[in-house]
Amino acid sequence: MLVVPVRILETLVKILVVLALVVVLTFTVGQVADRYVLKTQFDAHDQIARIGMVWMAFLGFALGVRDRMNIRIEVIQHFLPEKARRVAGVFLDGVMLVVALALLANGWQLLEVGSFQAIMGTPFYYDVMYGALLAGLVLLVIFLLLRMADTLLGGRLGVDTVSDHADHH
Repeated sequence: MLVVPVRILETLVKILVVLALVVVLTFTVGQVADRYVLKTQFDAHDQIARIGMVWMAFLGFALGVRDRMNIRIEVIQHFLPEKARRVAGVFLDGVMLVVALALLANGWQLLEVGSFQAIMGTPFYYDVMYGALLAGLVLLVIFLLLRMADTLLGGRLGVDTVSDHADHH
């Protein structure tokens, strides 16, 4: 029941990350072309590229956690039985969830403050930047809640990505 909406959300976020990358590349290359070839008066290339980079980072972080690509220390986990690994995973996801919720609760103040601060040379305000943080945190909370629920229900939801505990990068 949840598999299709979760896959749609994940695909949408991946598309947004790719679009943010396109913005970063376009305005970074555009800055060089503008400086040496076109010589226009547009001076906000780096600001717009930075906006794209911030969105790409926060949305990409949520996707990384979704795909279990977040960095974690697994010194002891390899020696634990499967059930203990599952408990440790839920505990660490819970800790990450609490931190994300705390950041999310306090992040709205940044959005309010940023809505009054213009980004020089662009029609944007800093709420665009802080909005990336909040969007990434909302996605992170959704993905963590889905992962924890799926783990606690023994995988019956089918929304968690498969993790290979024998993968030793």
